[in-house]
Amino acid sequence: MPTLRRYVARQFGTNMGLMLLAFVSLLQLLDLLANADDIVKLHGTGLSAFLRHAMLNTPEIATVVTPICALLASLLTLARLALGNEVLALKAAGLPYYRLLWAFAPAALIVGVAHFLVSDQLTPPAARALLQWDSESPRAKLDTKIKGGFWIRDGDTLVRVSRVSQRGSELTGLTLFQRDKRGEVVLRLAAESAGHHDGAWQLRNVERLALTQGDLGTITTVPAMGWNTSLTPRQFSDFVSPASALSLLELWRFVTHAGIGSHPGYFYLTWFSKRLSLPIASFMMVLLAAPVAQSMQRQGGLVRGIALGVALGFLYFVADGFVLTLGEVGTLPPIIAAWSPALLFGLVGCAFLVRMEGV
Repeated sequence: MPTLRRYVARQFGTNMGLMLLAFVSLLQLLDLLANADDIVKLHGTGLSAFLRHAMLNTPEIATVVTPICALLASLLTLARLALGNEVLALKAAGLPYYRLLWAFAPAALIVGVAHFLVSDQLTPPAARALLQWDSESPRAKLDTKIKGGFWIRDGDTLVRVSRVSQRGSELTGLTLFQRDKRGEVVLRLAAESAGHHDGAWQLRNVERLALTQGDLGTITTVPAMGWNTSLTPRQFSDFVSPASALSLLELWRFVTHAGIGSHPGYFYLTWFSKRLSLPIASFMMVLLAAPVAQSMQRQGGLVRGIALGVALGFLYFVADGFVLTLGEVGTLPPIIAAWSPALLFGLVGCAFLVRMEGV
């Protein structure tokens, strides 16, 4: 059995590497073609700009395509074993098909752990760096990344920010609504910008509008004033980052501190649960590929089997994206939205396998 595991792992690993290289290269090329105008507009026509964009975008592309690559790698490995009569030889030696699939477990586990580490440790900083690089371009428009701004809460104060740059240390277009203990707005501050230097925030070009009795409707202009807040530059950088650009710990912070993020708590809980489910997806792809590869030998349809496997992978991506969206908007519970696609397609693969094996 150890020999079989090493043999399967070598075949599966080779196919997995080739699939990743092919899919990442193809999607990287399509992404560069789709975003060429924006890259040139923001960073010029130099080759270094395109290379930097591709480098920062590679982890996210790899995160997206890893499940389908695992499916195709499993299909190719099992198809090769079946067409080479190696599966038949193993069965003749008394090894059931389930034991052959179990030989994929170590390799699939390694792929799953690598998938999780890339999505949690490489993709978030790379995606955040790409957003920051684009937003800091002198040619970037105010609403390049934040259309309409976003709202956050700082204690009794509501804050609206139009743009975040310099890794969260520079803010543009701020509006602060300070409320009393009864929740009524008593002061509005509209600042052109804000900067974080030497551990403190400074508001610039501030219009101060008092809304208290005796001072109602009085507007004063202040060139600069301090801003006493617990919000940090890192938090502002997290607020404008998409969920895919947040690590597991950052997602958990938004989950446990409701109200501090730019999305509802269930949005972050959905992505937190989804991140945890990633290692399972690769093993589920093996289960999904098993009955398809087994049918190749019986029906003699290699092309048909590969096409069916690709179709199943496409359906998985569609279902996964649809259910994840339902979880983001609160229609489905986060746990169901995150785990149901992998578990459902895994059960489908198991059901077909049991039916074919006659168990």
